[in-house]
Amino acid sequence: MVKKIAIGSGIAVLLIIAFIVVATIFGWWPVVVDIVLVLTALVSMLLLAALIFAVLRLTRTAIDIKNEVMPVLQSLKTTSSAAREAAKTATAFGVDPAVRTAGVLVGAGEVASVILGKGEAKKRAEKRQRRRIEIERELARRGELDGYR
Repeated sequence: MVKKIAIGSGIAVLLIIAFIVVATIFGWWPVVVDIVLVLTALVSMLLLAALIFAVLRLTRTAIDIKNEVMPVLQSLKTTSSAAREAAKTATAFGVDPAVRTAGVLVGAGEVASVILGKGEAKKRAEKRQRRRIEIERELARRGELDGYR
């Protein structure tokens, strides 16, 4: 395959050289230049027409995509609005009362435990104090307190 391309290229180069020699001998250069300019103008017009066609197709495609996507986006907007309203309703009628009730019950339990003598709040404070002291001892043993306490 490569050999055929090389042979074809060599023949094309020889024909071009032969044409240049013949055109020079017979004085055809002004005609050749005119023919090349006309062909170049025709090819430019064809390329411009192809470009205009491509731009029109791109525009039509963009409009088609917009027409297909807009209803989907509108449906998505409606669905998200419905979901948002459902979440607000669920929060208002389900979550908020449950949270308030749980808060009241926990608060009442804490108040009752403190009044009745269990003192759960005091026990938690003592646990935090013991944990803080343990951490300070560990840091002091490692030498990482850096002058604090």
